[in-house]
Amino acid sequence: DASVTIDGGVKISSEAEMRNVVYNDETYRNGLATVGFITLLFASNSPVIHAGYSLLSTDTSLPVLLLNTSVSIVGLLSVLLALPFLDRNVPAPNLLQKIETTSSSNRLNVDEPAKSMPKNSLAQGMMNIPVNIRGGTELGLWKFLGTTANLYGLSLTSADHGAFLIQLTTLIVPSVQGIMGVPIPQRIWTAIALAMSGVYLFTQDPASAGNASLQGDLFCVVAAVFYATYDLRLFKWGKIIEPLELITTKVATQAALSVVALVVSNGWADAASFFSSASSDDLRLVTYVTLWSGFVVNAVAPYLQVGGQQAVGPARAQIVYASQPLWAALMSLVFLGETVGVQGVAGGVTFLGAMFLAATADVPDPDCEVDICEV
Repeated sequence: DASVTIDGGVKISSEAEMRNVVYNDETYRNGLATVGFITLLFASNSPVIHAGYSLLSTDTSLPVLLLNTSVSIVGLLSVLLALPFLDRNVPAPNLLQKIETTSSSNRLNVDEPAKSMPKNSLAQGMMNIPVNIRGGTELGLWKFLGTTANLYGLSLTSADHGAFLIQLTTLIVPSVQGIMGVPIPQRIWTAIALAMSGVYLFTQDPASAGNASLQGDLFCVVAAVFYATYDLRLFKWGKIIEPLELITTKVATQAALSVVALVVSNGWADAASFFSSASSDDLRLVTYVTLWSGFVVNAVAPYLQVGGQQAVGPARAQIVYASQPLWAALMSLVFLGETVGVQGVAGGVTFLGAMFLAATADVPDPDCEVDICEV
């Protein structure tokens, strides 16, 4: 029996019935407020990181790998110290998880090696690794690659350019799904075409050319590809691993890879050079940037995202998430003085229109075959 009894003795036996309860309840409004709040947190990342480079008084640039390592370590400490407290004290709407857990008892157990695999094979050895380790490690790898590329991009281009280009993730994900055989609505392909046009207009805006660079923009596009891969894999692992376990392993992997990259690249020498030339104001700025990006953006926001998105639903949440570039551009205008010309505004409006089309498209039927509807 895949039913769940909620407060008041109401018994629900399907995800559809559960959604009717959620959407008519205060939980939905709270979830929508949560999604809106974390959208602002995510949107703040590009202006904050860019400020860590553009507002420094020293001529020695802040090493990207040093910042990446610092942010990752702060994120890991936040997960280990703060998130267990949030997990105990912040109520999360988890009816979806309960129903999915009980209704999927007849599905394939992902922890069991496939019977067709030969004994002692590498694949079987991988399958014997606990699922939370496998999932978190893979997600940590993709997030490390994406974050590294994103930081390099934001060190070279403007904050609003970086924010708009990173949001390409919303369109890359359905494109990859279409290539892998998932039916994609026509409006998604229309959104992709609009987004490409909008990005071209925005990035070629003469008014912001002095604050941006082609190399930085390309790094942000590469970061969007890695983030899209992360989102696709999170779609799988998030269904079968508890959020706190998944986030902990993911952030630990990300921190470990960041430290390795810093050591292998001899980044300590660049770090020593920066610290020797940086003023106390520079060090204070870098500390604020590291704490904000590590604790708020990479630890608290992803945790709150789990509960908020469960209450609102992924389709409605994407409508709110699509506004991130707009908020980032406004923050960059207010706090960093970055300007956008008429061409940039036209490109931004076109891009946001594409995001809205993609976010409001019909979602795949959750009851269809897994190998067709899910990637």
